[in-house]
Amino acid sequence: MRSTTLSAFTCIVLALTACSNPFAPKTEPGETIVKGPAPDATTPEVLMDNLRRAMRDRDKDLYESVLDPAFWFTETDCAGDLVLANGFEQEIEFLGGSRDGSREGIFDIFREFEYDFQLIQEYIEIGADYPEAFEGDPDGHPEEDWQVFRGRVQMLMLDENGDGFRVDQIMTYKLRLADNGLWKIVRWIDDPLSGDCGAGKPTTSRSNWSNVKITANK
Repeated sequence: MRSTTLSAFTCIVLALTACSNPFAPKTEPGETIVKGPAPDATTPEVLMDNLRRAMRDRDKDLYESVLDPAFWFTETDCAGDLVLANGFEQEIEFLGGSRDGSREGIFDIFREFEYDFQLIQEYIEIGADYPEAFEGDPDGHPEEDWQVFRGRVQMLMLDENGDGFRVDQIMTYKLRLADNGLWKIVRWIDDPLSGDCGAGKPTTSRSNWSNVKITANK
C-alpha cells in the first residue's frame, strides 16, 4: 500500500515538474525560441519573437508577415535631421529584395545574420493622446492604442567573405492590433548613434541600421 502511494506521489511530482520550472529565467519579448512554423502573433510578445526569428533565419515571408501595411520606418541624426524614412513596400525590398527577383535584399546578401533585442521599456500609447498632426501622419492613431517596445538592438551581418556590418542601436517598435486579431509592427523608430552630430561619423566601428539598408541596396 505504501509503495503504491509513493509511486503515485512520484508521478504527480514528475508531472508538475514537466509542466513548469519555477527557477527558469523570465524571457523578454523577442527571446523565445520556437521550433516549427512560427505561431500567429496573437500577442505583442509573440510578434516580437517572430521578428527575432525572421531576422535570424533571414525569412522573407515571416518578415513581411510581422509588418502592418501602414508600416513606416524612420531614423534621424542627433540634430533631428532625417536620415532615412521608408514605407512597407520599400522595407520589404530592403530586406527581402525586389518582388520580381531582379534585385537582392539584405537577407540574400548576408549569409549570417545575428539579431538580439534587449528590452528597456514597455508601455502603451493611448490613442487619444496621438491625434493626426496632418493627413497620413504615421504617428497619429487617435482611434486605437499601440503597444510599444523600446530596447537595445544588436545585429551582426556577414557575407560569404566574412565582410559585413555590426549594429548596436536603441530602437523603438510600435505595434497595433489588426482587424484579423493579429499584432503587426506599424512603426519602427531608430535613435541616432552618438558621434559627430549630423556628420554620420559614429564614435566606434558600429553602423547605424539606416546606413546598412542604404549601403546594401546600392
